[in-house]
Amino acid sequence: MKLARKNESGQIFVLVLILMLIGPLLVVPMLKLSYSSQRYNQIVEINTLNAYAADSGIEYARYAIYNYPAQIQTNPLNKNLVINGIDVHVTATWDYASAAYMITSTASRANRSVSIECMIVVDVGLFGNVVACDGNLSIQLSDFINDEYPHESDVYTNGNIIIKNSYIDGDVKATENVTLQAGAEVYGNIVAKNYDPYEGAIVLEFPAIDPQIHEDRAKETDNIVIGDYSTSDEDLGPIYIDGNLDIGSNVKLTGTVYVTGNVTMVNGDTYGFGDIISEGDIRFTNFAYIITDTETLPIIMTTGDGASIDIGNDTGDPDDPATMAIIYAPSGTINITQINVLGSIAAPEITLTNSTLQYPSELRGRADLPGAGLDTITYTFT
Repeated sequence: MKLARKNESGQIFVLVLILMLIGPLLVVPMLKLSYSSQRYNQIVEINTLNAYAADSGIEYARYAIYNYPAQIQTNPLNKNLVINGIDVHVTATWDYASAAYMITSTASRANRSVSIECMIVVDVGLFGNVVACDGNLSIQLSDFINDEYPHESDVYTNGNIIIKNSYIDGDVKATENVTLQAGAEVYGNIVAKNYDPYEGAIVLEFPAIDPQIHEDRAKETDNIVIGDYSTSDEDLGPIYIDGNLDIGSNVKLTGTVYVTGNVTMVNGDTYGFGDIISEGDIRFTNFAYIITDTETLPIIMTTGDGASIDIGNDTGDPDDPATMAIIYAPSGTINITQINVLGSIAAPEITLTNSTLQYPSELRGRADLPGAGLDTITYTFT
């Protein structure tokens, strides 16, 4: 057994006393450090949750823009939400100068807040043009002009364009050649292989249509007709017609009209608001389709393979368009003859004769058109 030496006695006691004196000096900083670390983690967690909530507010605004673009243009979005227990204030406004939607989403919790500001533009694809063609295009005796929105009436084709005795108040773009014949005039730029310099025109896609969306809208009130249907002097829509539709005079559209057969209207007139979707051909002759709100132009569209749209034989005043709609035949042809149109036209094959087309620039803010989508240009945390 080893005995402690005289100079070693009491050393442990001395160490214990030192630790007892130093201990309190260490405990307070350690507690403060622990509290600071906990507080930091809480702040990080709050800021993270606020950021997630603010981002959810941005998605809410994007959804609203996609579904109700024209409504937000005229009545800016201003919404208070509660997302995962966090208060979120979302605003969205339309800026005509930049043709973009400006969104601000602010999430607040525990006296802290995170704001996200972003700019959303709508890629309307085909319908950024007054006419878009997926092949060769011939324009004769027609003017593409809108005095309210000068220089907006652009024309595009995935092919060649021949223009004769016509005026285009916008750009003309083709993946092949543009030919200006007698009496042809183009205000804007011409992009084509036979024009220098040629940087190439982006090939536009002509999206297929999912008819189920339009069928569901037409059936939302369970108004379903089996067989051919004729109408005049009444409200029409929402309605689903498993057959042909003949539209007469003084018909007010009040919702989506979906027809599995053909649609015809001769010497008739239609007003109100409602999309007309047909699996067969659409023929409008000596007619008028007038709406009151140009910011929510309806869609006249065929979904059947090879189905066509023919509109014409109206001699109205160009300042009082007879047809106010977006006209689309994704796999067929469109013939416009001696008619005045406010809207946009797209099809693989298009013939335009002795007509006036006016392009409303509000269409560039419509995210609900076939093939349209939303692109985020800026996204900033503040």
